[in-house]
Amino acid sequence: MHQDRWSRVEELFARALDIATDQRNAFLAAACDDAGLRAEVEALLRAHDSPGPLDFAPRMAAGAAVHPSLADGTRVGGWRIGNLIGRGGMGEVYAATRADGGFEQRAALKLLRFEAAGELQRFHSERSILAQLEHPGIARLLDGGVAPDGRPYTVMEHVAGQSLADYCRARRPSLRERLALFTQVCAAVAYAHRNLVVHRDLKPANILVDAGGNVKLLDFGIAKLLDASATNADADLTVAPFTPDYAAPEQLVGEAVTTATDVYALGVVLFELLTDTLPLRTRGLPSTQVLKVLLDRTAPAPSQVARDNPASPVPAAQIAGDLDAIVAKCLRKEPAHRYETVVGLARDIDRHLRNEPVAAREGARLYVAGRLLHRFRWAVAATAALVLALGAGLAGTLWQARRAETQARTSAAVQTFIGDLFRANTSRQDDPVKARMTTARELLDLGAKKIETSMGDAPAAKLGVLKLLGQLYDDLALDDESVRLRRQAVDLARSLHGDDSPDVAGALLELAGSMHYTKSDTGEREKLLAQASAILDRAGDHSSVVRGLLLQKLSEHYYGSDPGKALASAQEAVRLFEARPPSANLAESLFVRGLGEHAVGQDHEAIASLSRAIEVSRSVDGSPNPSLPRYYAYLGQYQYRSQDIAAAEASTRLALQMAVAVNGDNHVDTLETELRLGRLLFDSGKTQEGLALLLSAKNRALAIRGAEDPDHVPLALMEHGSALVRFGLPEAGMTDLAAALANRRAHRAATTYLATVLETNAAGAIELGRYDEAAASLDEASRIKTANGVKPRTTRTNYNVLVRLRLALAQGQLETARSLLDDVFVDPAEKSAVSFTAMDHDLAAAEVELAAGGNAAAAALARGVRERIERSGLAEWLGLYLLRSEFIEGAALLAQDQAASAAPHLQSALAAREKLFAPASPKIAEAEIALARCDLALGDVAPAQALAAAAAAIHASHKDLGEQYRAPLRDLQMALAQRRG
Repeated sequence: MHQDRWSRVEELFARALDIATDQRNAFLAAACDDAGLRAEVEALLRAHDSPGPLDFAPRMAAGAAVHPSLADGTRVGGWRIGNLIGRGGMGEVYAATRADGGFEQRAALKLLRFEAAGELQRFHSERSILAQLEHPGIARLLDGGVAPDGRPYTVMEHVAGQSLADYCRARRPSLRERLALFTQVCAAVAYAHRNLVVHRDLKPANILVDAGGNVKLLDFGIAKLLDASATNADADLTVAPFTPDYAAPEQLVGEAVTTATDVYALGVVLFELLTDTLPLRTRGLPSTQVLKVLLDRTAPAPSQVARDNPASPVPAAQIAGDLDAIVAKCLRKEPAHRYETVVGLARDIDRHLRNEPVAAREGARLYVAGRLLHRFRWAVAATAALVLALGAGLAGTLWQARRAETQARTSAAVQTFIGDLFRANTSRQDDPVKARMTTARELLDLGAKKIETSMGDAPAAKLGVLKLLGQLYDDLALDDESVRLRRQAVDLARSLHGDDSPDVAGALLELAGSMHYTKSDTGEREKLLAQASAILDRAGDHSSVVRGLLLQKLSEHYYGSDPGKALASAQEAVRLFEARPPSANLAESLFVRGLGEHAVGQDHEAIASLSRAIEVSRSVDGSPNPSLPRYYAYLGQYQYRSQDIAAAEASTRLALQMAVAVNGDNHVDTLETELRLGRLLFDSGKTQEGLALLLSAKNRALAIRGAEDPDHVPLALMEHGSALVRFGLPEAGMTDLAAALANRRAHRAATTYLATVLETNAAGAIELGRYDEAAASLDEASRIKTANGVKPRTTRTNYNVLVRLRLALAQGQLETARSLLDDVFVDPAEKSAVSFTAMDHDLAAAEVELAAGGNAAAAALARGVRERIERSGLAEWLGLYLLRSEFIEGAALLAQDQAASAAPHLQSALAAREKLFAPASPKIAEAEIALARCDLALGDVAPAQALAAAAAAIHASHKDLGEQYRAPLRDLQMALAQRRG
C-alpha cells in the first residue's frame, strides 16, 4: 500500500476508535472516498474489537473470566477484603475496610498478582516512594505488609471520585474551573518532584476528583526516584510500562527520565482538559506507528483543535494565545525547552488567570515589548518622571532664557536617548532569539553602550542616566557592569560639580557599594569610602542622608574583617535616620545593624533589628517590595542560629515567595533566596527537599547567568556540591565543587570567596581519600583569609579548623587532631543549651577521644549533646547532630565491651542515616559496619554478615573512598572470616 494511503487509513482508524460503535457506519460513509478505503478501515476495526492472545493473562484460556485471587471477606493484615476494584499490569486493587477494631476506615488494598512475581522489586519501589510522600493531593499510604500467600500488599486511602476526564465530561466545568483542577494536579506533582520523585505515568485515569472538586494523584507504580536518592536497584526500574499517549519522547526511546518528563505529560493532560481529545491520536496503532506519530509529528495548537470541533468543551477563542503557548512549551520534544519546573508551569497558568503576561509567550514583538515595559516599569517610570520633571522645570523657568535653554537641551537629550534605546531594541525583534533575551540584559547593554556616545551636550542628564543604568545593573546583580558605569558617573560628577561636591561623595558611595558585591579589591573600596568621608568632613556634613549612606557602606565594608567597627557604623546610621521620618534608608540601616550584631554574636539583637527593618519597610514601601525578600532571608538565618528553627523555615519560605512575587523566577534575588532555603532545609534534616532546592538553584543560576558568571554560578555549584557530598554522593559533589573552584580562580582569585570554596572542596576530598589535596586546599584558604584581614580562629563556625580536624582524624594523626580542639571556636554569646558552636566542639572532641581510646569520655561528650537536643524539643530539626551523637555514643559503648547498651544507639543512628542520606552513602555503610560489629559481639553472626555485605555493596558503588571508611570494613570482614574459621 502506498504510504499516503496508509496514512489516511491510520487517521480514519484512530478517529473511528473515538466514536461509539453504533455511530461508526455513518462516520465511515461520510469520511471514506471509496469502498476499498472503507474496507481497510473496517478490517482494522474488526481486528481491534476481537480479543487476541495478548488480551489474556498467561495460561488463561481465551474467553475465560478474570476472577479475583482473594475472596470477599478475606482477612489480610488488619484489613478485610471487599470487591475487586481493578486489575493492572502488576497488581489487583480491592476495596478494603479495617478489620482490627478501634475505628472504621475504608481503603484500597493493592496486592501483587501471582503472574507478576517478576515485578516484586517494582512493587516494593512503589511502596517505598509512597511512604515518603505526604501531600493533600496525593493518595496517602496507610499500611503495607505481606499477605498469607506471600504476596506483598499496599493499603492506600480510599478516594471516592471520578477520573479527571470523566469528572470534566460529567460536570462540564468552566475554563477557570478546569484550570483550577489542573493547578491542583501541578501542586501534587511539584511536591513529588521536591521529594525527588518523578511519576512517569501522569494521565487523567491516575487523577481522581472527589465531589468537592479536590484532586488526588494515584498510581506511583512506575514512579522513579531521581539520581540524588536513587538506589542502584532502582536504576533497573527506569525502563517501565507507561501510557504512550501521555509519554514524553525521551520515554519512548529509552532516554533519561527527569522532571521534564512529567511536565510533558501534564501538557497532554492540559490539552485534553481544553479540547476533550489528545494532541496526537495513537490508540489502536501498532507500536512502531505509535513511535512514528509521537516522535515525528508536532501537536497542533489546542485552539485549532477546538475550532475544528463544535463540541469542544472550551471555545477556541478562550484558548488561543496564552494557553496555546503554555501547552506548546510543555509539549516540546527537547526536555530542556520545556518548563524547568512544574511550579513554573503552574505560575504561568496563574498569570493567565490574572491576565498577566505568561513566560511561555516569547517572540511576538509587541508582547515582548509589553513585558519589557512591565518588568522595568519602575525604571521606565523613573526615566519618564525625569523627563516630565525636566519639562516642568522648563515651563516654570521660561523667563530665565539661559536656564530654559539648558533645561531644553537636557529634556531633549533624555527623550532622544530613551527613544533611540527602545527603537534599537525594537529593531532586534525580527530575530526571535534576541527578542527573548531583551527582557533584561539586552536592553541594559544597549543603553550602557549608547550612553558612552550620547548626551554630550547635556552632562547633568547624562549623569542621571548613568546612575539609573548602574542601579538597574545592580538590581540584576550584574555587578561588574555596574562598576564600569559607576566609575563614569564619578568622573562626570567631578567635572560637573567639583571634587568637594556632595554629588561626588554620593557617586563615590554608589561605586563603593557596587564594588562590595563584585568582591573587588578591598583596598580600593576603602579608599573610595575615605574620599567620600573626607568630602563630607570638609563640608561639616555630619547628619545628611549622604552621611547616613556612608555609614551604611562602611558597615558593609568592615563586616567581614572588623565586626566591631561594622556594628558601630551601622548603629550610627540608624541613629541618624531615626531622627528623620521613616524611610527605606532607615529600614536598610536597621538591616545593616542586624548584620553587624550577628557578626559579633548578638543574634537575638540581630533578630530584633531585622524584624524592625521589615516593619519599617512594609510601612514605607508596602508588601511585597524588593527589599523584603532579603530582610526575611537574613531573619530566617539568624532565627536558625538562635535555634528558633520553625520560625527560620517560615521566614525563609516567605522570603522565597516574596522574591518570586517581586522579581519572578529568573532573577538573582529569587536564586539567592532559593539557595538559602535549600541550605536551611538540608541543615535542619529535610535533606531531600533541601537538595532538590539547591539543584533547582544551580540550574537556575546556569540558565540565567551562564557558566562563566563569576558570582552566583560558583556559589550555587558550591552549595549543591557540598550538599551532595554530605548526602553521600561525594563523586557527584566533587564535580560541582571542582567547577566552582575553577570559576573562582578565574574570576575571584585571592578573595575570601575562593577560600570558602577551597575549604568546602577539602571536606569533599577527605571523603574520597584525597588527603594531600584537602591539606593543600585548607592551607591556601588560610593564606587567603589572612591576606584579606580575616583573623584566624574567630569565625562563628570556624569551618577551616573543623575540616582540618576531620582530616587529621582520617589520617590517624591524633595529636594534631587533639591540638586543633583548642582552636574550635565556641561563641560565648550563645547561651542556648543547643548552641551550634558548642555542639560542634563537643562532637569533635568526642570523635578525638574515640579515636584515641578515651571511650568513656567520648560516650559522655556524645551523650551530653544528645540529651541537650532531646531536652530542647528540637530533635526534629537537629537530626544531623542527633544521629552523629547517637553514633559516637554507640561506638564508644561498643569499644567498652558494652554491646547490649551500644546496640540501640547504633540502630537509631543507622535508621536516621537511611532516612536522611542517599542509599549509597558511605555514612550508611559506616553505621552498618558498627552495628555489624555490635551484632558480632553479641553472637549474632547472620545479621552481622548481612550488614557487612550491605556495607561492601555501598563501598563497591564508589570508585574512591577514604581510608577512614575502607579500614573498618576490612577489619569487620577479617573478624567474620575468623568467626567462620
